[in-house]
Amino acid sequence: MIIYDGKYVWDGKKDSAHKPVSWWPGSHYLTIFDFSAERSDVVMLKPFVVLASDSKEGYSVEKRYQDLIKAVCREFELDIDKLLWVRYAWDSERDMKVAVLKLLTGKGPYTVYDLKWRDIMPNERKLVDAIMPDSSG
Repeated sequence: MIIYDGKYVWDGKKDSAHKPVSWWPGSHYLTIFDFSAERSDVVMLKPFVVLASDSKEGYSVEKRYQDLIKAVCREFELDIDKLLWVRYAWDSERDMKVAVLKLLTGKGPYTVYDLKWRDIMPNERKLVDAIMPDSSG
């Protein structure tokens, strides 16, 4: 089931207790899938899949990507530990990377993660190819 499919935008302003993705406006194209209800007989380790692509509008979050992931998880009530986040470029869908987040410190909204990128594995690639939005339209 698709939870969200569109341009995720941030304005660079702080809202209540949370800092923004970045202090400058920007956006990313996101498609968020929830596979948790698809098969009740199977417990999925990562039932949430996010396909993310830079919109090339506004500030790039390349150095603050973990803040984007945290903000999306908070807004859509996704468990960050049960999330497969796949980054790709619209002009090069073959080049995909998967986010690997490691909690460094903190609790609740005050968490700090270390983010590394790894190549997508064949089984993940098969899933992504099956759900990837059509870029020709």
